[in-house]
Amino acid sequence: MSASVSRDSLERALSPERLKPYLADADGDLELAWKFYRWNLRLVGALMPLISDVEVTLRNTIHRQLTDQFGTPAWWTSPKLLLDDDTREMISDVVRKHSKKLGKGSEGPGRVVADLTFGVWVNLLSRGKPTARQQPVRYDENLWRKKLMHGFRVGNEMNARGSPKRPIRRHVYQAAANLQALRNAAVHHRKISDGIRQPGKPSDHPRVPLVEVIDSSIELLSWMNPDLANLHRGLTALTQELNNRPAA
Repeated sequence: MSASVSRDSLERALSPERLKPYLADADGDLELAWKFYRWNLRLVGALMPLISDVEVTLRNTIHRQLTDQFGTPAWWTSPKLLLDDDTREMISDVVRKHSKKLGKGSEGPGRVVADLTFGVWVNLLSRGKPTARQQPVRYDENLWRKKLMHGFRVGNEMNARGSPKRPIRRHVYQAAANLQALRNAAVHHRKISDGIRQPGKPSDHPRVPLVEVIDSSIELLSWMNPDLANLHRGLTALTQELNNRPAA
């Protein structure tokens, strides 16, 4: 870092709040804090291929299963699908955005699918929650057990009934929710090197280490596309960057 860049300049650029955790890691050493900050940025860059592959694969996996279950690629229009308020609103926002082109047929359901946020897909993997009118929404029973589970498989293992072994829904959901938290922290330029706050847990709950989130994300990807998951295993740019933590 150039000696001409002062702490005041960095705080004006980054904000004191954003710089603070890096200064804490560096015991107040501004030059080392800057190295930690740049390392965090490199970690974010190295993570993006994994985040992208999991998000897109998860999106397409769920979309295929729900298309099959409800008999239309615009599965969100099915009167048989009951959504919780948050998920319904997130989908409705995207549908409204493309309503004219959808009405004219110049764009199809794929445009809506591509624009839905990661949060929609994570929500659909949850147990579900009641609507504002206290109407129960049971994704576990009505989506996962009926169809979604068939998009996920644990290697070539078979269960006692001779059917493909499937991961447990809550494990799929937790892996996806953790990756969503990591993704959101990364795209908002927050510190990720010390892991994430586990979704749904209080602020004083132990953070999930970054390596654990990475491992569970690769496992999640393996349940959907083992070949793609294998590309993220072993010595990669990400694992190399994890080992490049700046030294004092």
